[in-house]
Amino acid sequence: KKDESTEEINEFETLVNYLEAQPGESGQWVNTLSGWILNYSGLDLNNYFILDLRKAEDFNKMHLEGAVNSTLTGIFDAVANATKPVLCVCYTGQTASYAHTLLRMKGIEAYVLKFGMSIVDQSLDKWTANCSNQYANDPNWVKTASPALPKFDPPTLNTGKKTAEEILDARIDFALNDWGNRLITAATVMANPDNYNIMNYWPESEYNKYGHIKGAYQLTPKTLTTDQNLYVFDPAGNNILYCYTGQTAAATVAYLDVLGYDVKSIKFGTCAMIWEELESHKWPKPWGE
Repeated sequence: KKDESTEEINEFETLVNYLEAQPGESGQWVNTLSGWILNYSGLDLNNYFILDLRKAEDFNKMHLEGAVNSTLTGIFDAVANATKPVLCVCYTGQTASYAHTLLRMKGIEAYVLKFGMSIVDQSLDKWTANCSNQYANDPNWVKTASPALPKFDPPTLNTGKKTAEEILDARIDFALNDWGNRLITAATVMANPDNYNIMNYWPESEYNKYGHIKGAYQLTPKTLTTDQNLYVFDPAGNNILYCYTGQTAAATVAYLDVLGYDVKSIKFGTCAMIWEELESHKWPKPWGE
């Protein structure tokens, strides 16, 4: 009889099977993302436990009434006694998007304030200065048909844990400390797009309408399952996932990071690249319009 305590398991397979068996509100939230990002206008903040992920000094200067300040690594402790759904808030909405997915993966009902505190007060606006149309006519921004999606082997996880729940906890702990490595600037990617395995996370119609980074594949949102498109990411790394504002990409990258994929989100998404071309899904600059 084999000693089950020393028998090796495929951690990736164990984890992804566990997550794909979960409801759409938790383990499969990445492929649901229903009503996940909330507009500040008309939002009744009393309905939420507000989790503010900004630096303490910025939080102390101005924050939403009743908000609790936390570091990203401290979010689970911060919401431990929450009796309402959690509303994640940060500077721009991108960190909050990442955080909310990790909370969802542990069964905590969490949402994101769209555009973060930048939308609350003009003095807090981190968006306007980062919106740009500088790549609209760049040779590395093209309108070509998408190549067929690639397919790679899955990554290897080595947490040393045995159960899916233990592996998930270990990987979430990793992801909480990894957000700083999950971002990349548009300038870096556009300088050498051939260096990356780039996924445009838009419907095909938008991919064709607005164009895309040269060499980018069109990856339909909410299809990141083992029987659909999860394996388009290279386990060796150098993967890029980008969307309109960076918020959906950040929310999705959190899930992929837990699974062991090295995927980066382009900061501010295509708002940092072709802001003037976008007809929607964009920062409403000038502020407040």
